[in-house]
Amino acid sequence: MSLSPGISTNGIHGSDKTNVFSFNFTSGYTGATNFLELALISNANELKTRGLQVAGLVNVTGINAYKGLSENEIDQKQRSGFEANMIGAQFSGLINSVLSNAYGWQATGGVNMIHNALFGFQLAGISNVVYKYSFGFQLAGLTNTSYQSMDGVQIATLSNYTDGGLYGLQLSLFNRVGFIEGKNGYENSDYTGWQIGLVNKAKERMNGYQIGLVNIGGRMQGTQIGLINIYKRGKEIGTIDGTAIGLLNIGSFGHLSLYATELFPVNIEVTTGNIKNGRIVTTHKNKYVHNALIYSKGSSWSVDKDAQWALGYALRKYIYNRSQRPGMNEIWFYAYGITMQHLNEAKKKITKELNLISKPELLIGSRIKPKNSSVYFFAALSWNAYLHKESTEQVTEERELKFDNWPGVSLGLMVH
Repeated sequence: MSLSPGISTNGIHGSDKTNVFSFNFTSGYTGATNFLELALISNANELKTRGLQVAGLVNVTGINAYKGLSENEIDQKQRSGFEANMIGAQFSGLINSVLSNAYGWQATGGVNMIHNALFGFQLAGISNVVYKYSFGFQLAGLTNTSYQSMDGVQIATLSNYTDGGLYGLQLSLFNRVGFIEGKNGYENSDYTGWQIGLVNKAKERMNGYQIGLVNIGGRMQGTQIGLINIYKRGKEIGTIDGTAIGLLNIGSFGHLSLYATELFPVNIEVTTGNIKNGRIVTTHKNKYVHNALIYSKGSSWSVDKDAQWALGYALRKYIYNRSQRPGMNEIWFYAYGITMQHLNEAKKKITKELNLISKPELLIGSRIKPKNSSVYFFAALSWNAYLHKESTEQVTEERELKFDNWPGVSLGLMVH
């Protein structure tokens, strides 16, 4: 029993005692607790904590464990195997702190701190901080940090961070890691990391998954899905590059195309994306995944005379032949994918109502001349599914939802 540190049944030398139960009316200070510790304000154990520790404000395991020691003495103490660990659960209103490792739970309205490693679960109203590595779950109102690595799950409103590897999931507005492992990595790791947020960043390499508005992947051999994807190609021979799916992909250029369709006589297309298997020396085909941004211009002889122009996006996979013969490499290709276009009825104005064409496509192309290594002629077959609102004969000029479909064809040139 304790009124305050130094005024307790342990006497003034509480740091020498190990208690099974500690009941502290304000705050308590002891060497260790092995089952249950309760305090209105704070609990402080110098050597270790076992069991359940509950405080109105603060729980500390490992307080003053290195007090009065030089750096060399601290190092020697650690080399001898000393660890001030918490095995069990800590609950507080403001702060939970562990000097070494935590095996179990930490829950607080403020901040959880572990100076070595986490093996378990952290729940904080503000922030969770682990100064080495985590095996478990971090859930915070604002931020989660596990400096050396994260093998588990981080969920926060604002940000998640680790300077090392992510082997699990990060979910928040801003996610940042040193690297993410996955099946396309050099070591073919079974672990696959995920980042889901507004902005996701992997500093060195990204072999897992990123889903967000902006994804930054470093050397990217995983999958990015977002509005803007930024990445570099991989390096290790025998590994496969990843897939970027988004409107703007900064890392490699695909091709420029000019072609005509049954709907629009002029279509300009710019693509970005990765060659996936460029470092696989035994393959007979080169595979690309390309994202296309499309501008289309109508004319008086278009099928839909009301469609003046259109903006579109396409996602396709291209397969080119690979050959060691001079001039014969990537001489032909075929591709498949899907294109979506929003049709606009006024020349300089975007139609606000639904006016969408979606079409699966199959493309076949070849170089115009074998010696010309960049210009291809191609043709495509498609099936157009047109979902739009059409004016009715009612006086109120309401527009009802309509669906039309028809086969399509494309012919054009491509600079690859």
